[in-house]
Amino acid sequence: MKTQQGAVVLLVASVLLVGALMISMASYKPLFYQIKRSNNEVESRQEYWLAEGGLECALAINKANASLLPTAQDYSRCEPSQVAATRSLTNASHFEVTSNVNGRVALKKHMRVIGRPIGAIQARSDLMLIGSYQVVPEFIAPNVCVSIRFQRSLILRGGFVTLNPTGHRCASDSMTNTQKYGLCPLGAEHCDDTRAPNDYRVALSSHDPNYIGDGKVFEHDVVYDSEFDPFEAVFGAPRSQLTEIKRGFEVVSGTVSSSGDGHLSCADKVERAFTYSDKVWVDGDCDLEAGLGVAFNAQPKLLVIENGLLSVAGADTFPGTIYHLYTSAVGNMTAKWTPDVSNASNLGSLSASEKEKLTFFASGSFRTLGGYIFDTEGGLSVFSSSMDLTFDSAAVPNSYERIDWLKGSWHDL
Repeated sequence: MKTQQGAVVLLVASVLLVGALMISMASYKPLFYQIKRSNNEVESRQEYWLAEGGLECALAINKANASLLPTAQDYSRCEPSQVAATRSLTNASHFEVTSNVNGRVALKKHMRVIGRPIGAIQARSDLMLIGSYQVVPEFIAPNVCVSIRFQRSLILRGGFVTLNPTGHRCASDSMTNTQKYGLCPLGAEHCDDTRAPNDYRVALSSHDPNYIGDGKVFEHDVVYDSEFDPFEAVFGAPRSQLTEIKRGFEVVSGTVSSSGDGHLSCADKVERAFTYSDKVWVDGDCDLEAGLGVAFNAQPKLLVIENGLLSVAGADTFPGTIYHLYTSAVGNMTAKWTPDVSNASNLGSLSASEKEKLTFFASGSFRTLGGYIFDTEGGLSVFSSSMDLTFDSAAVPNSYERIDWLKGSWHDL
């Protein structure tokens, strides 16, 4: 009996061990699966953070060399992430940056490049050209050329020809030439080419493919930019910091009175101020009359006219950029154009409604090598002369480039 009892215990123990073995054998597969999944999760998170690191690497590279567009940067230092950038088709200042790791994890963000907009003449105001113009545009490699950038409307009453910059060639579709006949589309409401050769009447208020494009009245060197806002790119700070920005300028009070009786004209004040600083800021109206006798040196000049009319009637060349600024709405300007303004007698070609919003008027052939920027929304800027305008990038004051992620493109708050 004792021997049999021992056999029963042994049998029961064996059954229990076999059962435990079967249970263990049945559970090993899910256990190994969980271990493998855990390892995969670790690898996945590692690749995820490598991809995020690639994005931050791309931002650092672009900040370190803002002279190149994100699409032209060398991202080889961001390995093991494969980083690439593509330009937005709807907004030229936006770029999509993608970081890919081992073909399994791909992250993307949108980068915004804030820099000086391209163009020899740039206008948030309505822009009107009366007369015949030959313009050497701003050139950006390899063959991009921009003569005019406008936000509201562009009116031509005359002719316009784009010339190649010295040592460069613009793309063929960036060479406007209104000396060609029959450029107005049939039945066009805002285009008249029936006058004397090279004398068009054209009015644009958008990027109309009937008027802008290959073989049209204006080629692609005339750009409509609905989001055009040059302030921060030129001054390196938002409009809210206007007071701080002005501290870096030689500030003078504007006037439309000519020199005499102990008074200085605006041109005299500006010319004198440029002997102290390469950056001059005029508060109020400024009549430059026959122009400025400012000599070109190693540092290009920046002349800002704030909240006042700007008039010039001479044939001088200014070695820098003129920035015309209105910080508030442009009111009725008619009363400002008194006989004291040198150009007052030349406004006969303008209608009463055009005079009401006239903020800038130029006759003669006064030229700025660094171009014009009309940040006068609601105003009207008028060139009324036959002029050759040659843009020279060496005459542009330092512009501020800023590159950052576009808000909302990632998990920002």
